[in-house]
Amino acid sequence: MSKEHFTFSTQEAETLGIECAVVLSAAKEVDTQHMSAQEIAQALQSSLVFLEPETILSNIKRLINLKLLTPATHAQNQPDQQAQVYKLKLPSTNVSAGRRKLENSWLPSTQAYEVLNMGGVTKSFIDNKINEFKMYWLEKNQLRDNWNVLFVDFMRREWVKENSGNKGLPVCMHDDWGPSSDVFDILELAHVSKADALKHLKEFILYWKENGTALRSWNSKFVDFVKRKELIGSYEEKNDKKTNRHNEPGEFSQEFKERTKDGAWAENLKF
Repeated sequence: MSKEHFTFSTQEAETLGIECAVVLSAAKEVDTQHMSAQEIAQALQSSLVFLEPETILSNIKRLINLKLLTPATHAQNQPDQQAQVYKLKLPSTNVSAGRRKLENSWLPSTQAYEVLNMGGVTKSFIDNKINEFKMYWLEKNQLRDNWNVLFVDFMRREWVKENSGNKGLPVCMHDDWGPSSDVFDILELAHVSKADALKHLKEFILYWKENGTALRSWNSKFVDFVKRKELIGSYEEKNDKKTNRHNEPGEFSQEFKERTKDGAWAENLKF
């Protein structure tokens, strides 16, 4: 580059100084966007022979810092593909990522079959329950990311029902019904003996037979019934009159006439 005349404004000279303004004017004639600061200084030395190379370089760096010159950067010299290698992949902020609705064509995975078979659930029983599972969740229309896990849990519950006495279906009370051994263990914790519990069995069966309610299990119902009976006391019929094991709250132990004749309450009063 060789040029005999450089022009710059008086404002640039006042702000930057004459040397820096001359360097800026000379640099405008060079395509600095593809050159480093050192390369720009070397390109200007042939035209700025009246300035030392160090002076030219220091002014170039000053102009770059003031953003009056735009040199080539290290990132610009690299291919785009290399520049993207070092970009971090941030986790997705989409909470629905990986979640989907159950489709009508959905089938449990091979792993779900293997897990259920390890628990003794037969393949034919699994296949017969798939439509029931799909019908329930298709109507729910929910987004989930664990349909196979939900199916395994569902099948385990259904298998327990299938192997119960009534196959998980509600049954009405009948004369031959009897509580399980677990019932008496629970009542023992409430300080109710097995003998005391069995005293209420016939009344319990009679009441629920006439009620006609159907339940999947009657054991918990019997536990509540016995606890309630033991709490308020058992009742016996004698001489057509009700006698209590203990007086209920709010009841008197004497008849009204006997209470009005009793003057013991006034013995310690002084007039």
